[in-house]
Amino acid sequence: MNNVHHYPLAIIVATLSYFGLGAVWFTMFRNAWLEGIGRTMEQLQMSGVSPALAYGIALIMTLALAIFLSWLIQVTGVPTAARGVQIAVILWFCVVFTTFATEYAFEGRGVKILAIISGYCLTGMVLMGAVLGGWTRQRDLRDSR
Repeated sequence: MNNVHHYPLAIIVATLSYFGLGAVWFTMFRNAWLEGIGRTMEQLQMSGVSPALAYGIALIMTLALAIFLSWLIQVTGVPTAARGVQIAVILWFCVVFTTFATEYAFEGRGVKILAIISGYCLTGMVLMGAVLGGWTRQRDLRDSR
């Protein structure tokens, strides 16, 4: 059985990196994203969904993803930044992209919105994988001295 050593600071940094990317990503692609989901900013603001609740849920789910990715990187081999990125890409393709692509095909959504949403997930997961894989490797090297 592999020993798993979660590093809380690495998990926090990975979580905040992904979460912060969302602010940049959806600012850059705001108009295309809104068009893709068939809404306006006014409609979203008037939907009755609390922004604090939405951001809170997003942050907690991103934290859950970081913890899972940390575990997966470690149980599949020696953690490095490159392996973290590799595991993140494989996980993204096999779970996120395939799920979104299937759903979007049945909903008749376009490739553009699929690229925006799944591209955000891919970029965020790659950031997470690099942080989590690289961080644990650096800590392991320091601890062995």
